[in-house]
Amino acid sequence: MIATEQLPAPRGKFSRVRAISIGTTRMLFLSGMTSGGEAPYDIRKQSEIIFRRMEHLLAEHGASLADLVKITAFLTDIREYDGYNEVRNRIFVNFSAPSASTSVGITLLSPEMRIEIEGIAVIQEQP
Repeated sequence: MIATEQLPAPRGKFSRVRAISIGTTRMLFLSGMTSGGEAPYDIRKQSEIIFRRMEHLLAEHGASLADLVKITAFLTDIREYDGYNEVRNRIFVNFSAPSASTSVGITLLSPEMRIEIEGIAVIQEQP
């Protein structure tokens, strides 16, 4: 498992995960993540790295990818959507209710980074 401190340092002052509790519901807001320079120019590998990092951050908060209710992907080249979609579909294949998803084409992250993904998870806690 990747510990939070092993992830690349944020490029600004923000939380990787922000938790908000409302009654017995806890919402986790995951900041946008990139592959941090790993797998330059490869949308599939970068997507896998990001989802693995998201999985570990969620686990640190008692959640999993199955708890994601919304993901947003920002692609520097929307023509690479099929590569991202292939990875997302493989990772979320056994989930009874896959998250809602939006993909947006953007101009630039950094030249080698092809994608950034953010997410929102909802967890029902026992009273």
